[in-house]
Amino acid sequence: MKLKLSYFFIACILLLGHSCSSEYDEPSFEAQSNTDKNPNTYIRGRILDGQDTEISIEVPLLKSRGKNIVLATTKPDTKGQFKLNVNIPGLGYYLLKIKGATLDSISLPLAPSDSIFIEGHRDSISSSIQAKGVSWAKNLEEYQKIRALDNRKTLSDFAAKTMKRNPQSAFNIILSNHIMESPEDWNEERIQIFGNVAAEFYNRDPQSDVALNFVKQFEIMQTYMLNNGFYEAPDFESSNINGGTVSLSDLRGKYVLIDFWASWCVPCRRENPNVVRIYKKYKKKDFTILSVSLDEDMSKWKAAIQKDGLEWPYHVSDLKGWNSAVVPLYKIEGIPFTVLVNPEGRIIGMNLRGQNLEARLKEIFKY
Repeated sequence: MKLKLSYFFIACILLLGHSCSSEYDEPSFEAQSNTDKNPNTYIRGRILDGQDTEISIEVPLLKSRGKNIVLATTKPDTKGQFKLNVNIPGLGYYLLKIKGATLDSISLPLAPSDSIFIEGHRDSISSSIQAKGVSWAKNLEEYQKIRALDNRKTLSDFAAKTMKRNPQSAFNIILSNHIMESPEDWNEERIQIFGNVAAEFYNRDPQSDVALNFVKQFEIMQTYMLNNGFYEAPDFESSNINGGTVSLSDLRGKYVLIDFWASWCVPCRRENPNVVRIYKKYKKKDFTILSVSLDEDMSKWKAAIQKDGLEWPYHVSDLKGWNSAVVPLYKIEGIPFTVLVNPEGRIIGMNLRGQNLEARLKEIFKY
């Protein structure tokens, strides 16, 4: 199964990043100490002048009594060398913490059987390290340097460029926290980059927590963008009930509710009284409705308009049913289906009906 990357793909949950944490009195997996004879993952390295530090590998997204779950701890030897051997439940976001006079951390996207070597000087570990042993080692080195600059835009641009170049990299788990960190970073190109990363992780292992959370975060981003004018509504032209034509672009300057329906659609007909009420309430507020029917029979279409009292002037259909040109254009999988468009022709709401539609219009018109 391939993940379908569509602008009309909607859901809600947070990415496996540093925004969300769950409280547990008991960890959901057992930590292996660094003395275990059969470890899964090796984190080794050398911290120059780090003899008085303590090093741990922690799971920042799972907490026990308010603190990160610690999988293993150790102290460097007299040469600054250290080794942590841990069993981890799967690919995810982990922190290597270096505790001494100051506290530094290194974000790691570890998977079972990874073996990574990290080297740095104790005084500059937060900005300059050398790494090897994993495919994303160079990304980690660059990330540490850029993060130390404390410049949000530079880090966000780095995340976008790196994720675009290598969408399957495990290090995207870390970079995903930065690609759209600020409203200034939200645009169609970046959400597509994020979507491609989500697809790579999903297609590789659709049951993994990381993949599912990537997909769900992608859906959140799309939902936000679809409700805030980031996308232009695809223009179309179709025949009206009088034999003329109407296009969506003809209605620029008004808020337009594109209402996809059909005379044979029982839920659509049930919803029509509410649509009529909404139209009467807001028709003097630069608001109108463009009804797009998936009918095939002209007489039944016209009869339904008259019977349901759909009094607005804009009714169109190519009378091709589900073969209508608007179906793939708007990725329609069921009706009733609505798209709310602002006066500039950009989408500001998807599939709004009933109370949700009224609430959105009240927000727009303060009425």
